[in-house]
Amino acid sequence: MQYGDIKLNGKDYLIIKDPGSYRVSDVTDFAPRGTSVGGSAVHAQLKLYQPYLQTDWRHGFGFQWYEDAMGYMRTEGNIDTRHSGIAMMFTKATSSDTDNNAKEGFCAWNSKLWAWGAGGLRSYASNTWSNVYNSGAVNFAFPAGDYLYYCPDGARIRKISTADADTTAGNDDNSTDYSWMAMYGGYLYAGKDGTNMIHRDSTGDLSDLEGTSADTNVIYVGAQGSFETLGASVYGGYLYTFTRTGLWQIGEDLIARRILDFSSEASDDNFRSVAVHNGYLLFPIRDKLYQWNGARLSDVTPPRISDSFPYTTYGRFDNFVSMGRFMYCTARTNETTYAEDLLCWDGVAWTKLMELVSNGTDTISAMGCDPINNRLWYHLNATADATYYIPFQSKSEFPYADFPTTGTHELILSRWDMGYRWVDKSTPEIIIESSNCSSSSYLTVSYALDGGSYIEWGNVYSNGITKIDIPDPDGSAEFKYLTLKIKFTTTSGTNSPILEGVTLRYIMRPDDIDGWMINIPVERGLEMANGTDNRTMAELVSDLKAARSSKIPVEFVDIDGTAYEVFVTALTRQLMNLAQDEQGEAHYELVATLNLVEND
Repeated sequence: MQYGDIKLNGKDYLIIKDPGSYRVSDVTDFAPRGTSVGGSAVHAQLKLYQPYLQTDWRHGFGFQWYEDAMGYMRTEGNIDTRHSGIAMMFTKATSSDTDNNAKEGFCAWNSKLWAWGAGGLRSYASNTWSNVYNSGAVNFAFPAGDYLYYCPDGARIRKISTADADTTAGNDDNSTDYSWMAMYGGYLYAGKDGTNMIHRDSTGDLSDLEGTSADTNVIYVGAQGSFETLGASVYGGYLYTFTRTGLWQIGEDLIARRILDFSSEASDDNFRSVAVHNGYLLFPIRDKLYQWNGARLSDVTPPRISDSFPYTTYGRFDNFVSMGRFMYCTARTNETTYAEDLLCWDGVAWTKLMELVSNGTDTISAMGCDPINNRLWYHLNATADATYYIPFQSKSEFPYADFPTTGTHELILSRWDMGYRWVDKSTPEIIIESSNCSSSSYLTVSYALDGGSYIEWGNVYSNGITKIDIPDPDGSAEFKYLTLKIKFTTTSGTNSPILEGVTLRYIMRPDDIDGWMINIPVERGLEMANGTDNRTMAELVSDLKAARSSKIPVEFVDIDGTAYEVFVTALTRQLMNLAQDEQGEAHYELVATLNLVEND
């Protein structure tokens, strides 16, 4: 090569005749809004930056990368994201009963709340707990019209009348040790504790409920001596019972038929709890949660809730409670020191409302709906047992205004990579839309870059639009992906700060690539460093077209001898001169304009 030469696809070309046409430019458009001709009011506001906006969070945790306009990764503490367009704090729990006896279940009957468990049977009315039966553990209690039936462990079944008379029930002294009850088709069904036997009775006071294998109407679920029954549920007009091996339908012919078979996954966590919600039957099988519509089984297990190995997931689903359009339950994380959280399912997505256990040893043994006092009750089985309630608003799904004023309550958003994780970005500012904020009820925004530690971005004390500059001495932070954490703080239990929207202003800063525009004379006989170029004009054009048509990069050697891999993106030929000699033969000159782009 010589001064003024280039090489393309193994061929030499001379450009010295038109050196002013040689141009090299950065062809990466990193700010399309900034280069929009004319622009608009929106462009003027955003300047060079693009917006990344989130104004809803209803699709629950589990989105490690930003996949959904309503998705987020997880929450900590008490955060309620169930409602359109807002995120706010969730109601704290109130301690109610500290009798130090584990409760196994709740039910409402005769204007009272009833709880049973290891300490017997207790009732709650006028904000006071009272012992009703404390001669030993109670396996189950069941409200049925004029009576509340309860099943002492190893003892005869009993009933309480609306006048508070507590008497025995059942056919005789063999009517003992039942573990669950259900009403279906005019009969009350009762499962014998530790067995696969089910008895039933249609008398109003349950005076004919038998308790031995001599019962002519006894129902065996599976072969005699099989897994014990765990409970029953009426769903879709049929009575179902469940064992660790599957779901069984009880027919009018008193035969139990297995409808769903999980015998290969038999586990103590199977059918730990069951609920009918939104037209589905929901139940756990080991650490999976399923909903069944009578024909099709769907996996509705919550997704993972961490973004680094070893990933944190939920399992051991228990204590199902259906209230309104939500199904509440408890679930444990898969960590050695597990957390047990209160989760909420709306038929589409999961929400974590609060953390109930954090030490990896305690457990939630019962949870129940209280329609009398409009509360959700749960029992903490710990070194010092305690029963709590979460008040609900009357005629509203929004949280009751009794918010925690201590602890950490945060919303952790999905990782934002703007769809291109490998491309560098830059941000100068975040915009927070909020309400109900003040110096005593405020939001704190923090950010983490590329998986690093969180850095506090700033606080939001006012309502409406708050713009917060990045706390960086350069006035901008560079990243490939960013994670936001928004903390909710209040010193007043009746107020919660409200998050309504988050907008990140960012600019894409990909690596630059070069582009060239070069004019090449298409003439025969040009003098090159290696001699005269004797290619005809047709041959020159053919060589250039071959470079243009190549589906793979071709070599390009610049005027300074630097080699690149490029694509020829455009080839234009322009007639520069046309003449006719004395013999009438036409002579003409062409200039070929090449556009080249570096292959990155």
